Amino acid sequence: MKKMIITSIGVLLALLAGLGLYAWREIGKAPSEAELKAFENLPYFKNGEFQSPQKMVYDFDNVRNGPAGMMRFLSRSPFAPKKPLPQLPLSKKDFAEKPEVFAFYWLGHSSAIMELDGKRLIFDPVLGNAAPLPLAVPRYNKAPITWAELPKIDYVVITHNHYDHLERRSVQALKEAQFIVPLGVGAALRGWGVPAENIKEMGWGDVFEEEGLKLSAEQTVHYSGRGLGDRNKTLWNSYILQSGGKNIYWAGDTGYGEHFKAIGDKYGAFDLVAIEIDGWNTGWPNTHLFPEEIAKAVQELKAKRVIPVHWAVFDLALHPWHESIDMLAEALKGSNVQMLTPVMGQKIIPGKTKTSKWW
Repeated sequence: MKKMIITSIGVLLALLAGLGLYAWREIGKAPSEAELKAFENLPYFKNGEFQSPQKMVYDFDNVRNGPAGMMRFLSRSPFAPKKPLPQLPLSKKDFAEKPEVFAFYWLGHSSAIMELDGKRLIFDPVLGNAAPLPLAVPRYNKAPITWAELPKIDYVVITHNHYDHLERRSVQALKEAQFIVPLGVGAALRGWGVPAENIKEMGWGDVFEEEGLKLSAEQTVHYSGRGLGDRNKTLWNSYILQSGGKNIYWAGDTGYGEHFKAIGDKYGAFDLVAIEIDGWNTGWPNTHLFPEEIAKAVQELKAKRVIPVHWAVFDLALHPWHESIDMLAEALKGSNVQMLTPVMGQKIIPGKTKTSKWW
């Protein structure tokens, strides 16, 4: 019996060590003290942390559909769809060698491939779960493409380092591409094998230009962090993409704020806005956008078309998986903004392809 107990303890310790090593690898490296020191002169960096334009508000006594304990992320959500969601599987053969002038493939949640003026970009590629441990924060359905089937990507655009936006396996599958990321995120990428020369870190107001593509980074109301001690050690961005006469806004994760009108006045009108619609809750009222705030934001951005992202893959906020899209569709009724709702994996050409209510 004693030998059996010792063996069991040994197996348990080995399992815990294995999980710890796995999590350490997935968390990735945070910026060093020297790297953080380089940010000290920025107006939005103070006391060793990046600062949100608004103080983040948390009221866990006011959580809608609570409780919001971490254990809920270890099993399938009661708010998940009851049957698999429709999607169109993708592989390398579905992508031409030369990217199109303008095309869009939503991969689910905030992940998408965009072809723009002969260049191919991928945004926040996450094809697995959204946590540093296997099986935690599971997907409703598998992604419409695998890491091995990703096409040649010219640019990988990361909005911030949360697990539902930055994934080690996707980074390593794409490490030959040019990465455009918020300040501080380069530390994790380098630790995962991305060459330093392939990484462009950007702060608010910074501009990246290459071969006709202009990409400007702007603020959002949010925060960052992957481990216990790195909260707000890296920045969070939205992006304006301009190329081939197209003007596109990728909003990233954000609560509502004055930045929408400022960005609309500075860069708008936008041919296309990709904006998050899910993850809102009364317990964290300015971490993500409520549907009525999205309707207001797209007007302030002077958007012609909007593609809702950040939904239909993970339960991050304790509400039915289709609630946000239903509410947004209702809020945009009668507006001059066209809402595009492609099925995951579907190729669309904004301005030409018609989408339908598939949910």
